[in-house]
Amino acid sequence: MKEKNIQLSFNLKKRKIYEKDDFLVSNSNEEAYKLINTWPNWPSRKAIIFGESGTGKTHLTNIWKKKTSSTILSLNKFKQVKLENIFTKKKNFIIENISNFFEKINVKDKEYLEKHLLHFYNLIEEKKGFLILTASKAPKLWKINLPDLKSRILSSVAVKIKRPDDALLSSVLIKLFLDKQILINKEVIKFIVRRSERSFDNLEKIVNKLDNKSLITKKKINITFVKKLI
Repeated sequence: MKEKNIQLSFNLKKRKIYEKDDFLVSNSNEEAYKLINTWPNWPSRKAIIFGESGTGKTHLTNIWKKKTSSTILSLNKFKQVKLENIFTKKKNFIIENISNFFEKINVKDKEYLEKHLLHFYNLIEEKKGFLILTASKAPKLWKINLPDLKSRILSSVAVKIKRPDDALLSSVLIKLFLDKQILINKEVIKFIVRRSERSFDNLEKIVNKLDNKSLITKKKINITFVKKLI
């Protein structure tokens, strides 16, 4: 009996590495990219980058994190630490998905959080540090009750990352395939862009799915192949 050669595909989760050279700049994210690169020459010590999920906010903040040796803070930790102590080793900070946090928190915790966030905002000025907040919505839409905090939030530098256009999505797709040493026909790229959600996270999932299936079946990734999977 002949043994069959079976191609195994291992779905191993890799830790994402957000390098500056891997960030593709277009009209949709140019303003936010410029903000990161012009630090520390900002008009305010606090900046807000907002936009839909999967548009590159985390990639940008990680570029800034590497550039400034900043720390990513969780709002949940505000209850556990004395805020002044955070500044003993670091002066630059990132807080992600803050607008979602405000919407999900209960009333009692929200009141506590807003007071501490206001205190933290004041400490950023006092200690001459810098802060980036990321959010899915514009600052004026955040559900903040404390007037002083709302005023400080709205006085921060705020830039929006728009939904990526077809050109940017196509460039991201090509790069994702090239990272796996796969050359893809332009028509296949156009087909995937037309049929997929407009987010980088979703494109990465699609490429991984196509790559895994192609390895298992030993079939070329063409439009017919893609149609069956997305």
